[in-house]
Amino acid sequence: MQTSSMRWWRSCSLLLLLGGCQAEPPPDTAQHFRAEVQGLPVHLALDDCEVFRVLPDGRRERVLTTDFYPMLSVCQRQDVTADSDYIRVELGRQALGAGGCCATGGTWRSRDGRDWQRRVQGRWVETGATPP
Repeated sequence: MQTSSMRWWRSCSLLLLLGGCQAEPPPDTAQHFRAEVQGLPVHLALDDCEVFRVLPDGRRERVLTTDFYPMLSVCQRQDVTADSDYIRVELGRQALGAGGCCATGGTWRSRDGRDWQRRVQGRWVETGATPP
C-alpha cells in the first residue's frame, strides 16, 4: 500500500526526469564572429570570457581565456574586432560585489585565430611567453 507521500515523491521524481528531456539542444549563447584576415577565413565564438576557434565541422577549440581568479567573478567585457591584419579580442572578468572592471582580463591579437599575442605593459607578447 502506497501512502500519499510516496505517491507525491514518485510524481515529483517522474516530473524531474521528464523535465530533463528536451526535443532540441539549448540555444547557442556565444557571440559568433566571422572575418577574413590576410586572406584566411576565421570563425570565432566568444562565450563567458572564453574565445573558441570554430572548426569546419562545428566543433570548438578553446584558444583564449582570462587568467585564473580565486573568487567568484562574472564576464563583464568581451569584444572582438578585426582589420585586414589582425583580429583583436578584449576580455574582462569582474569580481562579484566589486565595482568597475576588471579583476582579470586583457587584450589579445591574432593573424589566424590560432596563435595569439597579449598586450602586456604596452608590448605584444606571445601567449605562453614570459613578459619582458
